[in-house]
Amino acid sequence: MVRRRAGQKRAKRERSQAHVLSRLGGVKDGQDTDASYSTDVEPSGRSPRGAQQSARGVAEQVKFFKTPLKVSYYSWLYVQSQLRAAGAYAMEYPRTLLYSAVVGMLYTAMHFIRGPHTRVISSLDGTISWYSYWVVLGILSSIGLGAGLHTFVLFLGPHIARVTLTAHECQSVVFAVRGSGAFECIQAGGAGFSDILQKVILESLCWGAGTAIGELPPYFIARAAARGSSLEPTQGESLKD
Repeated sequence: MVRRRAGQKRAKRERSQAHVLSRLGGVKDGQDTDASYSTDVEPSGRSPRGAQQSARGVAEQVKFFKTPLKVSYYSWLYVQSQLRAAGAYAMEYPRTLLYSAVVGMLYTAMHFIRGPHTRVISSLDGTISWYSYWVVLGILSSIGLGAGLHTFVLFLGPHIARVTLTAHECQSVVFAVRGSGAFECIQAGGAGFSDILQKVILESLCWGAGTAIGELPPYFIARAAARGSSLEPTQGESLKD
């Protein structure tokens, strides 16, 4: 079952790549951009591998700064194919999709219904927003393909320093790090290294997870380029699928 499903996914991916590359095959020097969009059918008698090899030379001439409209168009085609593939994948698990939709609707409805749960929902929203903030900062630090923001120096480092200084001033780690009363001493006590570490470890882990997520787009871009250079996947890629 797993092998058959992996084979089906690989076949869908190859058909999507062949479809985009067949459109690239119709792009000639001096041909109008709109006219190239209608080239959807491969010439008769040509295998998908032959069409891909013939289109590869044309694709190498398509550059973003030379033909931005063509590049944008084919990028949009790729995004559409990936969205359709994601939708088809989600429809393969209707129960999970239904449960997720029900939980999302219930969680949204609780924001409009007043009751004892309002404070819990508000606290949960604040916690999710706070740690999502650090995840986004981690993504911004590594997603820029080498030109990302230095969010550790700008945000996480100063946050850790401020928590450490406040802990030494208050002689305690019993203080809030977000909200209106952030970094205000509440009570005195002990403030050791392990206490300060526990105070900032979740923010640091979320930032680190964000940096790992930010490395995924370059990986998938390189993976797609490697697969586009050859129609048949290598043995190592087949084992991964």
